[in-house]
Amino acid sequence: MGVIDERVFSQLESPLAYFRYIDDIFVKATSTEAIENLRRTFEHNSILQYTFENSDDNSLPFLDVLISSTNEGFQTTVYTKPTNLGMCLNGESECPARYMASIIKAFLRRVLSHCSSWTDTHKELERAAQVLINNG
Repeated sequence: MGVIDERVFSQLESPLAYFRYIDDIFVKATSTEAIENLRRTFEHNSILQYTFENSDDNSLPFLDVLISSTNEGFQTTVYTKPTNLGMCLNGESECPARYMASIIKAFLRRVLSHCSSWTDTHKELERAAQVLINNG
């Protein structure tokens, strides 16, 4: 993908923001036409098919991060899919205690690395705590 990126951006002006993780790409551009032109250029320079979705209310999920565009820049928080049932390892199961500790640490790491405001951090910590309480 890095080779394709280089080829495309030697032909086009870089968008306002461009982040890629394997085959997931987050782009902020000046217009929908600029995104469509970028998509066509990527397809022309590879054998891959690219799809895109526009933001809803200036927010778009990228991996497990919800990115919102504001006048000051980007604001981020943890993104959970609507289909997420909030289930994890039951704390009273016959698993080693280190497994439950690992789940708690993962929730905390994700909150601390994904949330860009203390309000979102607090809200996500409350959600994670509720998930853990509901799972014993």
